[in-house]
Amino acid sequence: MRLSDVDEISMMNAFMSPQLRDRLRSWAYAKKRILTIITIFTLFSCVLFARHAPRRLRFSHTEIEDLGRPGAIFAPEDEWRPPPNWDPVYPVWTNFTRLEDEFSGSIRNLITTSNKIKNPEAQQYNAYPHYESKEYRRRYQGSYIPCIGPRGTRLNESMEDVVFGYNGIPIGLHATSIWCLDTLAHQSLDFPDAPLGSSKAIGLDQSVCFERHGRYGAYGSNLSGPHPTRTTSSPSDVSWEKVNWASLQLRCVEENADRFNMLPRAMPGDAQYEKLAPDSHRPDGIARTRSAVVFRTYDGFKYTSDMLRVMRSVITELSLGSGGEYEVFLLVQVKDITLPIFDNETVYYQVLQESVPREFWNMTVLWNTALWGQLYPKVPEFARDVHTSQWLPVQYLAQQHPNFDHYWNWEMDVRYTGHYYELLESLDAWTKAQPRKGLWERNARFYVPKFHGDYSEFTDFIQARYQDEPPERREDLSIWGPHPPAGQPITPLDDLPPLEAPTPSYDNFTWGVGEEADLITLLPMFNSDTTHYVLRGGYFNYPTDLLPAGPPRRATIITFYRLSHRLLSTMHLENTRSPGHHMSSEQWPQSVALHHGFKAVYAPHSVYMDRYWPAKATNFIFNNGDAQPVIRAFKDMAPLGEGSGGWESVFGMDREHSFKISTWYYRTFFATRLYKRLLGYDVDGIGGETWEKEHGTFCLPPMMLHQIKDMEDPSTETAQIVAETEAQANEEALQKEKAESENAALVAVHNAIHNPIQPQ
Repeated sequence: MRLSDVDEISMMNAFMSPQLRDRLRSWAYAKKRILTIITIFTLFSCVLFARHAPRRLRFSHTEIEDLGRPGAIFAPEDEWRPPPNWDPVYPVWTNFTRLEDEFSGSIRNLITTSNKIKNPEAQQYNAYPHYESKEYRRRYQGSYIPCIGPRGTRLNESMEDVVFGYNGIPIGLHATSIWCLDTLAHQSLDFPDAPLGSSKAIGLDQSVCFERHGRYGAYGSNLSGPHPTRTTSSPSDVSWEKVNWASLQLRCVEENADRFNMLPRAMPGDAQYEKLAPDSHRPDGIARTRSAVVFRTYDGFKYTSDMLRVMRSVITELSLGSGGEYEVFLLVQVKDITLPIFDNETVYYQVLQESVPREFWNMTVLWNTALWGQLYPKVPEFARDVHTSQWLPVQYLAQQHPNFDHYWNWEMDVRYTGHYYELLESLDAWTKAQPRKGLWERNARFYVPKFHGDYSEFTDFIQARYQDEPPERREDLSIWGPHPPAGQPITPLDDLPPLEAPTPSYDNFTWGVGEEADLITLLPMFNSDTTHYVLRGGYFNYPTDLLPAGPPRRATIITFYRLSHRLLSTMHLENTRSPGHHMSSEQWPQSVALHHGFKAVYAPHSVYMDRYWPAKATNFIFNNGDAQPVIRAFKDMAPLGEGSGGWESVFGMDREHSFKISTWYYRTFFATRLYKRLLGYDVDGIGGETWEKEHGTFCLPPMMLHQIKDMEDPSTETAQIVAETEAQANEEALQKEKAESENAALVAVHNAIHNPIQPQ
């Protein structure tokens, strides 16, 4: 039986001295105060932990920008240095903070520059200019006529052919277990900035988010999950095999023909050849340029449901939606060179029908490598394969269809989560505005926004590298006009600097502004000769006295390029006239542009990473050529650094690992992870049916993704898995039945031998 407080006090008074009683009373009071403080602190910590503490260390964006270095947990950004004995083969990024939950945004968690959006609603996304405005009609000739889409309705009258998006940037969610409350809390995480490039700088809208139904719902009805986007019913399904995309494109451009210069572009070297001037004024305005978009596949290529939606979206958004400013082709390699596709029309159409979905038949051009022996006999036979000479079929197409100003080489494993018209038009406008001064030097380097500042500061940063040199040497440090191999004369094809600016010092960043780019790439054009790039020696029929360096050349990984008709025609001439100059695919267009002084521009779109890269570390790793000592033994070595080139270049063998965690390279898994979530897959607990029921449909801002190969929808993949499982189960049942039958037969034989039937 517990004593009452009165009994305790009585005992204390009876057996203890007054001093001891006072001390015990003070201790009891202090103990109560301490327990109260601990309880309050514990509850406060629970609440604070629920709001701010994930399963790994977290910092605010401001704090994170000042932290991080390889080889240690964190260090101030301004103190970042490469680790001692730095080895570029070792992936230092494995020490960087992983950003996984930051890429877990949904349509329920969108934020603007001011605040979070409550109850976001999908809106029609219009990427096109105001064709009917006075300003547009005053600038361009002709009248825009809306074209008929795959549902038989003009696109301006059909809400079923519309792309929908959400205003706002997705914010990630991080689920945190709160041990003291036995529950979960969600922490909001800002969508991370791209360490490399800036889509905003090149004019792409980064304040919008797309989910799969709003982005691709108009181009196929087999998307997974409920339809969260459209305010009305889902788009009606289309009998796609009855759609004739070539016919739709032809009718579209015929209705809009007065907007364009439809005459064939003459070949360089022809008597009537003149430098193209698509912006030359007519009394009624400027003629719009036209571009061909060239899909590249082969017989046996797998056209998944995702691939079909992408192809339909490219045709609709670029060609039909623009009134014929673009036209899409499908260029298909026939691998069996013994098939007489050029001599037998029956064989041609048989191969076509067996290799390509019906809806694309009439926009397809077949080819095989046997054709190059006839058209390009001077190119070495061993170099005519599709990997080394992938531009030969594009050059062939440009000769067959010469009425385009530009040709986009469209890799089938590229995805863009935004609107395709906005992407290509932004790239065109931004590259057109770039001046020639310092262009090749900028092309050689990654633009790192957090290191360089805005793009104008990046331009100043590059130019400042040359200011400390004596004036008499500055002119030799920057490429200005044609840069041909030693001994090769300047030709009439070449672009010479203007008379008023014979050297860069005379030019105030004006030459080239307003000039269409002959070549657009989406990664830097690096000097391949000074790297461990595997194909740096891929040049043919150049004089041997150019060794060891070889001809001046540049390379760009991922051949998603735009080439002008002029550049393709010049490449054709280089291949055909003696001695038949040629280079590997990732070097050929850039090097021809370099030799002839054509305008080539690297457009620094946003390349995201799944790790936090400190700014100095990013620039040091990806522009490591500027940190390497100058090796002047090579004739074409940039005297003030190689930018993304150099011996420790990230494009060299065993050094490409830094791209594994990026959204744009040929060896990356991160792009696939993001795109699978966009399609409705559950990837590491983010995305998928269960996750989206709780958080909303996964969405992404506009970004370029590469490589995305053989992507199926989750429902299709599940059906395939079920079918394969059932087939395996059936096979196992048959094997079991067969084994039981064989076993029964063996038993019967055994019994017959050892237990013979006794005569009656």
